[in-house]
Amino acid sequence: MKTIQQISFAFAILFLHVALKAQETEPVLAKCYYKFIHINDTTQRSKQHEEEMVLYIGKDASLYATYTEERMKESLEKQMEDPAFDGNITITGSSRTTSESYYFQPASQKFKELYKLGDEQYLLDGTYPAVNWKISDEIKEIGGYSCQRADTEFRGRRYIAWFAADLPFPYGPWKLQGLPGLILEVKDARNEVFFQYAGFEKMSNDRTLFGIPNYLVKTNRKALEKLREALKKNPNAAMSAKSKGKDMSLVRSTPSATLMGNPLTDPSRIKSIHVQKTDNLDNVSKIMNNPLELRD
Repeated sequence: MKTIQQISFAFAILFLHVALKAQETEPVLAKCYYKFIHINDTTQRSKQHEEEMVLYIGKDASLYATYTEERMKESLEKQMEDPAFDGNITITGSSRTTSESYYFQPASQKFKELYKLGDEQYLLDGTYPAVNWKISDEIKEIGGYSCQRADTEFRGRRYIAWFAADLPFPYGPWKLQGLPGLILEVKDARNEVFFQYAGFEKMSNDRTLFGIPNYLVKTNRKALEKLREALKKNPNAAMSAKSKGKDMSLVRSTPSATLMGNPLTDPSRIKSIHVQKTDNLDNVSKIMNNPLELRD
């Protein structure tokens, strides 16, 4: 028997890309996949954080986010489209995912951070990151692409990046961007942060759109940090009051489809959902003494 939580989860996954209404949207031209590795606890370096990430690439913008939810959505749709589907869903996924997503629009120098906390998503306006690159003549091949080396000092770390001029997109993982070609790989000099290339895919159609949804909760860094601390102390009370703060304004709108509907993935066909975690939380340290940004 389905529970309310299971139904909500099914809707969230099914309509991750379908139910999107944004002020500005554009087609996804390509996706670049990365394996993100971060030694977040220097006292337990073997218990590092690892996660699949994806960079959605458009003509005028990019969006960098965790790939976990999309992978779950793809698995759900594949099972429901199977003629032998009996209403029971099994989904595998990581227990820990990155809460932040980053939206870049170079021409207008627009940079926004999307932050997922509990069952709500928040929107923060940010200053467009200035990354000063030094490009060298060193070349190496990554994923079949000839890549050129570029170095930078950014937020307290020295990074070595490899970009492919044959992929003429000025984007990259996380906040690292601004090179004359797509960044396929980045590693910091301490070997504590690694964005490892995991694949590149050109989209064959323009049915998938991305942008900034209107329904996000607009907030600022101070208010978000206050909510995070409140959640740690009393999750239920904090979430019930999450939209009452004067520093936040909730903006919602009726969703509109950006993908053609698929009757085979009607959530009412789901009887049960079983979630299997692919990782062991004991293998990842919960201590954060080594953040990505060592300084502003």
